[in-house]
Amino acid sequence: MANHVSTWIEVQSDNNEVYQKMVDMFNGTNYDEWGDTMWWYRKLYNLDAEVEYDRGEYSDRMGTKWCYLEDVEVDAEYCQLTTLSAWDYPQEGIKQLWNILSKIDENVFIKFTFEDESLDPVGGGGIFRGEFECYTQDMSHIWDKINEDDSKDWWEEVYEMKDELCEEACEDLMMIFSEEDEDE
Repeated sequence: MANHVSTWIEVQSDNNEVYQKMVDMFNGTNYDEWGDTMWWYRKLYNLDAEVEYDRGEYSDRMGTKWCYLEDVEVDAEYCQLTTLSAWDYPQEGIKQLWNILSKIDENVFIKFTFEDESLDPVGGGGIFRGEFECYTQDMSHIWDKINEDDSKDWWEEVYEMKDELCEEACEDLMMIFSEEDEDE
């Protein structure tokens, strides 16, 4: 059986039209729809409701065997999505979301963290101006620590690692563009 991967995606933009696009995407929908593995896929690729699951095509376009939204927080100034997927985090889905939103704001920044249920891997990254960066770390050793000493919050170590990996990847992305700006 494939491992489940939880992913947290945050959209950042100075342009409120980006958030309005997200509000429009989710307007009038609820968990019942988000929990359908085809719902977000159809939204991202502008497909009609008649398109059925094709494992090969889905995997190519989403980067996972299946993926659905567990939680959506979106308003006029904020957007965070939480997904659950099989095999991997939805890398290609994140890239497609950026493709949609970058038509509104070329400087939209999408950041994300994820963890495999086995904690191998956990990771974080981002996409900015079409450049994608993601770093991962094997944290499966945490399971042994949890079994040895359940009095400590070992999950804090996992959360900190995901945040550090995301921050490092995003800093590296920004470095690419600051160097390009200096060269111009």
